[in-house]
Amino acid sequence: MIRNDARFTLAIKSRIVMAKALFNKMKNLFTTQLDLDLRNNVIKCYICNTTFYGAETWTLRKVGRKYLKSFEMWCSKRIQKINWGDSVRNEEALSKSRGGEEHCT
Repeated sequence: MIRNDARFTLAIKSRIVMAKALFNKMKNLFTTQLDLDLRNNVIKCYICNTTFYGAETWTLRKVGRKYLKSFEMWCSKRIQKINWGDSVRNEEALSKSRGGEEHCT
């Protein structure tokens, strides 16, 4: 979907929705006792590829970055089995789940 105003917010949102649906289909894989590194590799292989399909055409603005960062945080907390109500800082969750490297970049 190419727009004349170079806003790709709808495309980013739709890709995130598709990636979340894929993540939820594979939820049983993330709830098992797999190694965290293996779960990160699955995220990179399947979820990130789904999210960033066609991203080379996106003009990434502040809002788009915000959506992508929040999706990365959502994935990080899910693979660590952190509940929404738990008081875990975002930086802690990202550093534990990634081991110093980013998921989808």
